[in-house]
Amino acid sequence: MGQFENEAARVAKLTEKQRECLHLVVLRKSSKEIARVLDISKPAVDQRLDSARRTLDVATRDEAAIVYARVSGTYDRIIYDPAYLPSEPEMTAKASQGEQPEPFMLEEAAVPYGFNSTHESDHWLQAFKEPGDNLGTVQRLALIVGMTIGILAIVLIGLSVSQSLSGLLAG
Repeated sequence: MGQFENEAARVAKLTEKQRECLHLVVLRKSSKEIARVLDISKPAVDQRLDSARRTLDVATRDEAAIVYARVSGTYDRIIYDPAYLPSEPEMTAKASQGEQPEPFMLEEAAVPYGFNSTHESDHWLQAFKEPGDNLGTVQRLALIVGMTIGILAIVLIGLSVSQSLSGLLAG
């Protein structure tokens, strides 16, 4: 029996509740977020994911989610999706050489698809991110006040130029 058929047989043993949790892990939801979506407790989510992991005979919940996604065909990567999902031939090549494939995690790549992420260090953009990022409340307020003063200066300069031009045209 091939690896895919073996995985499919193990996925068939999962309960519907375990499948729901694994589907949400594929979508990179945390246990807390999954608990909110399914309206259950976080320990219940962890228990379902742990039993799914044991049923699928993998080391991590992310590996379980990848096996589930591969078998069910529900993982539809889009062009800007930074998650690394190893292909089946890559895994079978290691297995055929007698190597134990190393565990992998669903996580964002540092620089997916050559995307230039230098804008992340831009303080103008960071000022408007969610709390808990690099800039504190006082720094954000100072940045907003600075931006307001800058805009006001530009408006006043524009008004003075306008007034000077109208005086030249009138005289």
